[in-house]
Amino acid sequence: MSTASSPTLTSTRSPKAFFVNSALAFAIAELVTAALHEAGHGLMAQALGFAPRIYAFYENNPSGTVHQNLLILAAGPLTSLAIGALLLAAYRRQPARYSFGRLMLFWFAWANIMEFVNYVMVTPWLSAGDTAQIAHLLGWPMWGSYAIAAVALAALFPLASLATRGMLGVAPSDVPIATPRDRRRLVMMGFYLPLLAGVLLMAPAGIGGAPITVLLGLFAAFGNLDLIGASMMFASRNIVAHTDARLPDAAPRVEPIAVILYIAVVAFYIGLLSHGLPV
Repeated sequence: MSTASSPTLTSTRSPKAFFVNSALAFAIAELVTAALHEAGHGLMAQALGFAPRIYAFYENNPSGTVHQNLLILAAGPLTSLAIGALLLAAYRRQPARYSFGRLMLFWFAWANIMEFVNYVMVTPWLSAGDTAQIAHLLGWPMWGSYAIAAVALAALFPLASLATRGMLGVAPSDVPIATPRDRRRLVMMGFYLPLLAGVLLMAPAGIGGAPITVLLGLFAAFGNLDLIGASMMFASRNIVAHTDARLPDAAPRVEPIAVILYIAVVAFYIGLLSHGLPV
């Protein structure tokens, strides 16, 4: 008795197109997330009477009182968290199936959420980070910074479990997710490696920007590997029952809209944010 071998992520039509779409979606999501994060700082600064400008990966604002500075610093991460939570809720309300729109929504939601979580996680080490500056202004002892970083690190694991379900829910229907090996392959080829490629795709957006700041922005995007890496562990678990009824979809192709959006966002960074954009 013979059985047909199940398709794998390396033998279907989907992998190359899914990889490219995921890399483009990640790059677009990260660049838009960074701009919205800085806009969050800028809008708070404007509300407090300043005239801020946002650049690629940072917001330039005159220093005010301690209270004003705390509000401006907190506005960026909290804006990212709020946007991410809303987008993740929208993503989870949709049925499990592949589309570029859902893939874009997945990356956009998690890019925003991890913008907040990773900032908190690096509080003791990244002195230029928003949370580190907040800790400094509040006069936190070093153990307090380490404590809050530990909380963020602990939160990474339930978040990774949730993210893994989201990855499985956007897998193309011709990509198997029945076994732990299948699921780990999906995470690796559909999200982990595209994230690395996506960071490289982000680099042209830094043209004309402050080199050190751009490098920090790319490093922050690279930092999202913590979520995807932790997801590899959860991909081995039996958590796919809710995706068994995935709606059928056409095998992915490299989406023209993904390329157009990517070019548009990079052009926005080079043409506007490199010179500073008033909020």
